[in-house]
Amino acid sequence: MEAAVAQLEESVQKAGSTLDTIAWKLDQYEKQVVHVDASDLPTEVSVLKLLRSVNQVQKEYENLRREISEVQQLQKQLSDSLRLQLRQVQGTFGTLRDKIIGGSHHNK
Repeated sequence: MEAAVAQLEESVQKAGSTLDTIAWKLDQYEKQVVHVDASDLPTEVSVLKLLRSVNQVQKEYENLRREISEVQQLQKQLSDSLRLQLRQVQGTFGTLRDKIIGGSHHNK
């Protein structure tokens, strides 16, 4: 169970890092768009840069979706594991309670 929690934390950190990278790239792109004058660069170069940026964002988005899916699967596994452990503890508690109650009736 500790391994599942560690994996979950690692996936969340990766997703956060990816989001930070995407935000940074979008910020850089916005700065380029604001500072690029049409007379400075040929239109074809600007369009190619834009296409590359869009392509990179799409790849990072897909990676992020995949990582989020992995995190969701880990959360489900962790939740299922915790439910199972809770049922086991409740069952053990019930058994012990019955033994204690049954044992106290035999002693009277």
